Amino acid sequence: MIPGIPSKLLIERRIMNVKLILCLVVVFSGGLFGCSTMVKHPSDLPLRYHNAQYGFTFFLPASWKGYSVLTQQWEGETYSREKDTEVVLARGPIIVLRNPQWKMNNLYQDIPIYVFTRQQWDDIHLGKYNAVGAGGVIYELWHDDKYVFGMHSRYNSGDSVNGWKEAQDIVHQNCAAHPEPHLHDI
Repeated sequence: MIPGIPSKLLIERRIMNVKLILCLVVVFSGGLFGCSTMVKHPSDLPLRYHNAQYGFTFFLPASWKGYSVLTQQWEGETYSREKDTEVVLARGPIIVLRNPQWKMNNLYQDIPIYVFTRQQWDDIHLGKYNAVGAGGVIYELWHDDKYVFGMHSRYNSGDSVNGWKEAQDIVHQNCAAHPEPHLHDI
C-alpha cells in the first residue's frame, strides 16, 4: 500500500497497466488494427454472414459452410461505492459465429463479435464502465455510423481448442477488408 493512495485506486491503476501491456503486445504482434467500414470481400472467404439489424457483414471460408449464429450479451459494469458491488450500466449483443464442426465433446473456436453503439464505445473509453469481464481488453474491429464492432483480446486464448488459429486468421482477413482508422487509440 502506498501512503495517501486508496487501495481501490491502486487496483484500478494495476488493471490499467495490464491493459496497456496487452495493447502493446497486440500492436507489436500485428494485432487487430487497421479495421473499419469500407468492406472489401476477401477472396478466399466465400461465405458471407450479414446481420441487417446492425449492418454487420463478416466473411468465412468454405470450410465453415453450415456455421451457426448464436447471440449472447455483454454487460458494462462499474463499481458502486454506495452499494459496495459491481453494477451494470449498459448491455449489448455479442454475435457468435460457430464453426460447423463444433460439438460438445470436440470444441472448435467460436468467433465472438461484440456490438456497441457509438455512445457505449465512447463511454467505455472514457472509463465510465468496463465491458471486458475476466481480463483483457476489447479491440475495435471496425465501425459504421451507428455501431462499433469489437472483439475481446482473449477470445482465442485457449489454444487447446480446435481451430483457434484458423479463427484468428479469419478475423485478421475480415479486419483487412475494413482499412479505415479506429475511433479511439488504445
